[in-house]
Amino acid sequence: MITTEPLLPMNLRIKTKIVMRFPVYFFSVLILLSASCCNKKTRISDNPSASAFSVSIAKLIAPPEGETYRCGDSVVLRLRIDADSLPYIDSAIITSGIADRQIYNKGFEKLYWKSGKARVGKNTLKVSLYRRGQKETHTVSIILISDRVPAEYRYRVVQQFPHDEQAWTQGMVYENGILYESTGLEGKSSLRIVDLKTGIPVRRVDLEDQFFAEGIAIFRDKIFQITWTSQVGFIYNKETLEVIRKFNYPIKQGWGLTSGEDRLIMSDGSAQLYFLEPEYFTQVDQIEVFDNKGMVNNLNELEYINGRILANIWYKSIIVIIDPVSGKITGQIDLEQLVPPSCKGDSNKVLNGIAYNSQNGHLFVTGKYWPVLYELEITPFL
Repeated sequence: MITTEPLLPMNLRIKTKIVMRFPVYFFSVLILLSASCCNKKTRISDNPSASAFSVSIAKLIAPPEGETYRCGDSVVLRLRIDADSLPYIDSAIITSGIADRQIYNKGFEKLYWKSGKARVGKNTLKVSLYRRGQKETHTVSIILISDRVPAEYRYRVVQQFPHDEQAWTQGMVYENGILYESTGLEGKSSLRIVDLKTGIPVRRVDLEDQFFAEGIAIFRDKIFQITWTSQVGFIYNKETLEVIRKFNYPIKQGWGLTSGEDRLIMSDGSAQLYFLEPEYFTQVDQIEVFDNKGMVNNLNELEYINGRILANIWYKSIIVIIDPVSGKITGQIDLEQLVPPSCKGDSNKVLNGIAYNSQNGHLFVTGKYWPVLYELEITPFL
């Protein structure tokens, strides 16, 4: 017996065909999308993104922290780089504490930092590696000493003047024929206008007993004076020595002070020199001072002369000449022969005090409790 399914109406048969064909069409689309995704995954694995890499690109293995070099040396930075990362590193950039960028596009395992434009002292090097949008930075600090042997300057004594033997001289400045002097110690600190020929103050103001006066500078027709540990300074009328106002500064100890260009320059008894803007006395720059042998500490009284800084060194009878841009000592003046016989061997009676006569290029120098002040002609000319 043959059985047959009843025939459906024409419109129902058409709908049934459409329904039965739809799963086949949908399944075909899924297969095509799956193949497309597989192809896309294959392309990603051929050209890895940052997320496909290990976390670290490299390890900095040299130089060791605090290694010493001479200014001008090429510093070799060695990196151990992950083998999977190496083909995909785009570039490396080395930056230091000053506005210095050195860019490399190959040889990433052994980079060379050229130190010729750097300042002496501590330099922090940052090595940044770039890999497909990922950045990794490694940091190391090195020490640069000066590549210059300080020149020996000679001097000739032009004149000698009497000096107050009770003056613990902390700083001097000379302008338009007038010598200004700052003296220290608690209860004895003062600011003076001194008669050069007699050594006697013609005008004097004494500081309050709690202040230990230090260096002075003339800036914009006013006298600036700092103190040792109070972090307080004074601004005076240049003619009357009347206090205009007090000010504070961020340096913990004040030793020497001078003015250069549009800034004040301060020492704190270390190898550091600090540059302050004279309106709010915020620090705007800082250098370390080195010669060709190493760091030079105990910088004291300062004088800015023709783009260079002269500094007394505490307990030594020399004046060093400093490049304010690089921090290098470029010259020195040995004044050991000028120490008065009555002051030799006394640590309280050391050379301290530099003033520059811009009219003839001479220096005035003295010391703490010295009975004499010298006028010197320096060769070569400052």
